[in-house]
Amino acid sequence: MKQNRHWAIYDSGHAMESAFIKNLLSGEVPAPFQDLKDKTGAFFSASTLNRFIREEAIHDDYSLTQNRQRSIRTFSSGEQKMALFNHLLSKKPDFLILDNAVDMLDQYANTQLRLRLETLSERMTIIQIFRRKDEILPFIRHILYLQGDSVVVSGPMEAYRDLSKEMEPFSFNGEIPPASVEFEPMGDPLVRFKNVSVEYGGKKILNNICWEIKKGDFWQLTGPNGSGKTTLLTMVTGDNPKAYGQDLLLFGRKKGSGESIWEIKEKIGYVTPAMTVLFNGNHTVKNMVVSGLYDSIGQYRKPSPFEEDLACQWIDLIGLTGLKKEWFADLSEEQQCMVLIARAMIKHPPLLILDEPTHGIGDHSVSVVTALINKIVNESRTTVVYVSHKKERGLVASSIYELIPGKRGSEGSIQ
Repeated sequence: MKQNRHWAIYDSGHAMESAFIKNLLSGEVPAPFQDLKDKTGAFFSASTLNRFIREEAIHDDYSLTQNRQRSIRTFSSGEQKMALFNHLLSKKPDFLILDNAVDMLDQYANTQLRLRLETLSERMTIIQIFRRKDEILPFIRHILYLQGDSVVVSGPMEAYRDLSKEMEPFSFNGEIPPASVEFEPMGDPLVRFKNVSVEYGGKKILNNICWEIKKGDFWQLTGPNGSGKTTLLTMVTGDNPKAYGQDLLLFGRKKGSGESIWEIKEKIGYVTPAMTVLFNGNHTVKNMVVSGLYDSIGQYRKPSPFEEDLACQWIDLIGLTGLKKEWFADLSEEQQCMVLIARAMIKHPPLLILDEPTHGIGDHSVSVVTALINKIVNESRTTVVYVSHKKERGLVASSIYELIPGKRGSEGSIQ
């Protein structure tokens, strides 16, 4: 039996990557993938997942969940990925293209997916697009390294050495721009859960959660996929009706005491990879950052000269000075992440929630994002909650809140 040849693709600037994928899936097979001509492929990626999310929202297409009672948007990031993976395999493709396949998965799910992919590799070709060297699947022996408009390396993995180099820690020049507004004094802790429990349709999600987030804290929220991290976050952001009737304190007020959802949201900066779906229109980088002052999707009023200058200061700080007038949708994932953090921080919110901020970005970009987070922690009064399965090099939270699943729902543990 002929052994499948599997490939890893790394594109330093993502300039050629999309063209390769498009050609592979359309049948216009580029070198060195001629053996895939006339074969059927599937694309496992964030863009594919976002397309299903939009179809569900617009056309009530529940292909991924097969359950009209539960939206794919209510799944955790890891659960969404596994739902997409199973759906694609049900179509029985001849080859599978993976874009950041194991990112945002907990250790157990990561291991299980890798085992499934290794089994699949015996009967189909696997092409892995990767950003981080530690994500390369062990059975892949060939690499395609793209840079600019050129193919730098196309051949055995041994021919490629660049990604074996350790990344140097990144540091920013300049200080964080000043706050645009002064928030009214509020109590401490900013957020307090006291014996909070949540269930959906008889399934227990959270069990007696007790957690205080105080001013100046830097927390990492962790736990397996499906443990309730998303549920916990939506109770803080005001997006979850399960918060009503609970002993939950938000910014000095008990939940349900007459506050509006906008009064809650104005005090929170929020960054998650799913936000890129909301901003797929014509929004410039500068308008994106300015919109953080209004908590709006897009810019609906003319900003003042002070607000425009403040946005430009943030854009300069994150190193995108020359891209102020570029479309946000045209930026790389790394650049989009930086813009979303600047958008969330422009008003210096009392609380900043970073939900998997390093998802989909490369080793160098991770060092830039972690440096920016550390700068925010050290140079602002904003309290930070960082959500991730990973312990990124150089990013050390003061405390860790871990959700541990159990039969009665997840319980919390402080480390």
